[in-house]
Amino acid sequence: MQIAKHLLLLSCGWELLNMSPLRVQAQDTVVFPSRVIVATKEVPPFAMKNKDDDWSGISIDLLREINVEFQNEAEHDVTLDIREMSLNEMLAAVEAGEVELAAAAITVNYEREKRMDFTHTFFSSGLGIAVGTHQQIDSRAAILTAVLSKTFLRIVMGLFTALFISAIAVYYFERRQNKEQFGGGAIRGIGAGLWWAAVTLTTVGYGDKVPKTVPGKFIGLIWMFAGLFIIASFTAAVTSALTLTKLESRIAGPADLSRVNVATVEGSTSAQYLRARHITSYKYPDVGAALRALQNEACEAVVYDEPILRYEVYRQFSRDIIVLPVTFQRQDYAFALPSGSPLRERVNQVILRITGSPDWSDLLAGYLGEGVEL
Repeated sequence: MQIAKHLLLLSCGWELLNMSPLRVQAQDTVVFPSRVIVATKEVPPFAMKNKDDDWSGISIDLLREINVEFQNEAEHDVTLDIREMSLNEMLAAVEAGEVELAAAAITVNYEREKRMDFTHTFFSSGLGIAVGTHQQIDSRAAILTAVLSKTFLRIVMGLFTALFISAIAVYYFERRQNKEQFGGGAIRGIGAGLWWAAVTLTTVGYGDKVPKTVPGKFIGLIWMFAGLFIIASFTAAVTSALTLTKLESRIAGPADLSRVNVATVEGSTSAQYLRARHITSYKYPDVGAALRALQNEACEAVVYDEPILRYEVYRQFSRDIIVLPVTFQRQDYAFALPSGSPLRERVNQVILRITGSPDWSDLLAGYLGEGVEL
């Protein structure tokens, strides 16, 4: 009877093990189709088509790497059937399950997430600002102007005057009783006093020049405490000069757009951003036209998607235009899949592996230039 009970318990335990989530999960495997239909839209540098109708770009190159993983696991050829569509057609096809995946410059937002699923983000950016390279020259000129300003020069002259007075005073009291360090005539003695005043002021204190008389030591004590205020004033003057330089720069970020002539692409997210903030802008049919206007000084800045701006500048305008190292209105780029797609989890795993490797940085640099922040 006891043996029968043990057998019954073992049998129930085995059935429970078979029904456990771990068992079910282990049995779930992704069945890779022989053909994966991919919707895309030409948006450099994410998706581009050459004259032979071959596709490349950040999204397409990543997708091909993912497809290699598919083929290795499926142990059969998995063909990418890339079909060009408009943005609205592409999203509608994903929502209806007519394509397995959409790969282009697709940003993740709440409204789209309600209609479909998205993979992990493979690139994060936002809106960017392009300006003429001549602004760099203006910034250097602003630095020179700030350093040569009356306020800054007045502080510097005051510093040297204080050094000179301190040097003369310590020389006067030390010249007879401390001839080894401050003797040898007025020029040599005052020169030694200047050296002593400078190293004392900067708290270096080499110790090669030391007052020995009571008046000399008293001057040294006063000079050390006065040095605290002198250094603080000098630091404030330098900070003021740097702040002035920043203010002199016409465009440093989105806060400056309201006071300059801005260009953007008609109907774009950047145009909506500018309109929402009541910033008047010139509208161009594409980003290339807007950048050419900037190159010809018809405007002072171009606002558009930062990675697309960077790509166009890197490819055509690198000598005349720069993209400022600031982004705003964050945008996350990902692949779109039909809701509940069995491919999503595996695609996510491959995206995390690839985007975490050094090769991904090299790929981005090839399209966007060096110095891309991931």
